[in-house]
Amino acid sequence: MANIELDGANKKIKVDSGDLTLDVPGDIVLDADGGDVVFADGGTNILKVTNSSSDVVLQPQVDAKDIIFKQYDGTTVATVEDNGTFNIPTDKLAINGTAVTSTAAELNILDGVTATATELNLIDGVTATTAELNILDGVTATASELNLLDGGTSVGSSITLADGDGVVVNDGGTMKTIPASDISTYAGGNLVKLASASDYDGAASELNFTNIFSSTYDNYLVVGFIAPSSDGEIRMRWTTGGTDTDYTTGDYNWIATTKNVNSSHTLADQDGGYHAESYIPICFADINADNDSDAGSFTMTISDPNTNILSRAYVNGTAIYRNGGTEKLYTERFGGANESNVNATGFMLYNSGGNIRDHSVCVYGFKK
Repeated sequence: MANIELDGANKKIKVDSGDLTLDVPGDIVLDADGGDVVFADGGTNILKVTNSSSDVVLQPQVDAKDIIFKQYDGTTVATVEDNGTFNIPTDKLAINGTAVTSTAAELNILDGVTATATELNLIDGVTATTAELNILDGVTATASELNLLDGGTSVGSSITLADGDGVVVNDGGTMKTIPASDISTYAGGNLVKLASASDYDGAASELNFTNIFSSTYDNYLVVGFIAPSSDGEIRMRWTTGGTDTDYTTGDYNWIATTKNVNSSHTLADQDGGYHAESYIPICFADINADNDSDAGSFTMTISDPNTNILSRAYVNGTAIYRNGGTEKLYTERFGGANESNVNATGFMLYNSGGNIRDHSVCVYGFKK
């Protein structure tokens, strides 16, 4: 039987072996007028319970040690760490019986929120599901960008649309961003498209419109202005794959009419009939040999240049220009066909007597 010793001098109750159980029919009251109740182990203080103005303070007495709360089975449910952190393990937090499943990272999103109670109360009654709210996850739109959807009446500064600019459309219930080039294609019904253009202020030996013909378009309209830098004839030659092709079996026909600006209108067949040449003359030539170059404009149509229909490419056009030396207006009608069995993919314009000076030429493709 263990012995219990009352050590009055040292104010101790000592048991020489085993545990000490206080078994009383009422309550056990520890009344310490000093305000502290200390738990020790082998003479080392471990925990102190202190009265601080009637507040209860639990304080570890060993540095760098924590206060750990555990269930009966030993599972840790909370830890008061030495660094002052109250750490609750994942999935161990519940409010009024409802488990809080948000992660710390998710809750930290609220850090810095400046919404008022009134603003937060707007959420009250929201019936959105988690999946619906998660749609917002990853949204990088700014308030200004979202406000553009709010039917404002103000219109910002205009921009010049480019093919690579994005346009938002409803694609069968799914919102998508598409390039502006799709809009231009659809708005035109894919019937008309600018295939190529050249605009230049200066001398050039030739104008090349390479690889612009394809099976997408059946007919092409060429509209242009050319000013030769020296006397000569503006001519057109077919190209294949960007290379000038000598279609020696091609044929053309052209007729010129002239009008003197100071006298009556006259007609003159400058050169008619069949010609087997590698080019088609558009003119702007020094037709009266006065060594004065002639500038003017022209239009021509090109039909089926890149199909196997008789392996031909047909040209029909007109040109008008003024001869500075004689002050006459010339109107040319020209036409021709490529009888080669090689499909043309483009064409070139050049001056038989030198270079081309200023020019502006556009090529449009038309679909049936």
